[in-house]
Amino acid sequence: MRSSLLPLGCAVLGALACHRSPGDSLGTALPMVSASAIVEGRANGVVPTDTVDAAMTIGLQRARWSLRAEPTERVGDFWSDVSLLDTPNAERAATSMEERTFAVALRTLMDGQPEAAAVAFELLHGTANDSLVRARARVGLTMALSYHSDWAAMARLRAARTADDTIAGSLALAAGVERWAHALSIVPPPVFDIPGGNVVLPMRRSFIGTPVVTIRINGKPHDFWLDTGASMTLLSTDVAIAAGAKLAASDTLALGVVGGHIEARAIYIDSMSMGDVVIRGLGAALVSPEVLRFDERTVNGIKRTYPIDGMIGTDVLRHLDVVIDARAGTITLSRPRRHNGGTRNLFWVGYPVVRLVTRDGRPVIFGLDTGAEGTYVTTTLLTKLPRTPVAARRNSLVGLGGTQQGSSLSKKSAWVARNVPLSDGNYAIALRNVPIMPAQRWTFVNFDGVIGSDVALATRMHLDFTNGVFDIRASEANELPVGASPDVKVVH
Repeated sequence: MRSSLLPLGCAVLGALACHRSPGDSLGTALPMVSASAIVEGRANGVVPTDTVDAAMTIGLQRARWSLRAEPTERVGDFWSDVSLLDTPNAERAATSMEERTFAVALRTLMDGQPEAAAVAFELLHGTANDSLVRARARVGLTMALSYHSDWAAMARLRAARTADDTIAGSLALAAGVERWAHALSIVPPPVFDIPGGNVVLPMRRSFIGTPVVTIRINGKPHDFWLDTGASMTLLSTDVAIAAGAKLAASDTLALGVVGGHIEARAIYIDSMSMGDVVIRGLGAALVSPEVLRFDERTVNGIKRTYPIDGMIGTDVLRHLDVVIDARAGTITLSRPRRHNGGTRNLFWVGYPVVRLVTRDGRPVIFGLDTGAEGTYVTTTLLTKLPRTPVAARRNSLVGLGGTQQGSSLSKKSAWVARNVPLSDGNYAIALRNVPIMPAQRWTFVNFDGVIGSDVALATRMHLDFTNGVFDIRASEANELPVGASPDVKVVH
């Protein structure tokens, strides 16, 4: 049976060997040409020297940076504004009512109203004359329906491919979702039983530092990674058998990972609990133990294997208020309580994305992947911040799916950005010697980078999809005095 692909950002990044020159700080001397020109080989041989070894570090300090107001007369390219999730300018740049409706539907999804967004996207998908709007509205409809895991509605989507849809990877995304939706169409949306108070769980770290918690599947305890980069919860075959999970369909499907795709099957979990938080009737992905492992470390010349029981994905985390406090060693779960007001900076667009702010008030878009060890930036960010200091340094990124057997894959990055200071509005994180990867696109959204678990380990991270909240601050276990500017280092 032909496998279909459901992209799942559960990539795990390995050790990052980075370097830094003496005196590397926010005031580092700037390169003579733009950072993007250097990284993309357009610098005519101008490359900054690099003399002192240093690992990637993350500095944390209080900083209130605000988005700058765009000139009201600015009218950019519609789809470029959409790729930046800049819906106000997309509405202004729209050249038709169909494009304007698409921008409004996307804004509605970003405002945390997936049901209303689904209505608008479905209307466009069925009636738009513009074939590009129609095709991308289909992707938007899948995003909106996936928020509440409405597999039955997704299974009813037409599977017709259109030659006019030029979004990189979107047809593979649509095909994969349809196959998974068909397999899970008899499974109703899961039911969440969340206590009124806080549920505090002890947090441990995996062998690469990602957050790990103990959960129970049908009463059986297992250690799962907390992985915002995974669109679905997934578990090893061994765990599923021990817990008595049930196959939802006989089809062999696939999950998209950093190295391509891996085989998986759809299963049904009667009950999964994280402390007093209970999820009933969860559709999930079943993965072979040979795939769900990492051959990462060598001890006395012998490769050491690290098995993973499973990963809790955003299909669960979207419905919770989550605080990860690595210094305190806790993960706190609570029932999200919708409130009006406040600036949203955490969005669900089929993948969790965070809007951060540069020092000069420019918005940047980062994917959020707590299942990844290493944060990185892309060349897209360098075009927005061309005076970013860069240096030539090789880094290794390791993830699932490197071979047909599913062992880890090593990808290479040849550059690091010396300093990339970004803010969530109240705190700033200074990424030093952060790896630079090629431009990355998720459906029609351009990423400026990906936030990994190293940022969570260096901060107290708060995630609330219901209210669109992503914030970082110093750990409550070691709160800093007002005005302090610590340099919290997480060395890979």
